[in-house]
Amino acid sequence: MRTFRRIVTGHDRDARSLVAEDRACPHVEIIANATVTNLWLHEGRPSNADPYLDPVGPGVSLAPPARGSVLRVVEFPPRGSGAAAYVHRTESLDYAYVIDGEVYSVLDSGETLMRAGDVLVQRGTSHAWDNRSDKPCTILFVLLDAEPLRARESG
Repeated sequence: MRTFRRIVTGHDRDARSLVAEDRACPHVEIIANATVTNLWLHEGRPSNADPYLDPVGPGVSLAPPARGSVLRVVEFPPRGSGAAAYVHRTESLDYAYVIDGEVYSVLDSGETLMRAGDVLVQRGTSHAWDNRSDKPCTILFVLLDAEPLRARESG
């Protein structure tokens, strides 16, 4: 997987803007046969006034922190590499932007082919990503903590 340069801005003591970090993002891990780069996360409402500290550490969970968000890039290998679609569900509102390649968004009731430039808004649904092509597919994800799905009352 390619590396992603992470540039983070901040403020000096006089509240002037500056670049606080500019480097290849070091937070890369393999999850369910996909390469995941966690670019940013925060819990609760972020403060732009705080001094810069890298908020991403090892072992970031799939779901965003409570009242927080996660920004990540995931590269899904071609199915022929032995990758199997990983069915999962998070209590989050997810924005998925296909950077390059193609992938099927697989839901309980069907599937949709997504190509570079397509955007999917995922609202806490059970889903999987299935790359049936012969090339990797790279997707940028923003996950926002959301209220959990509640079963609809009958009667």
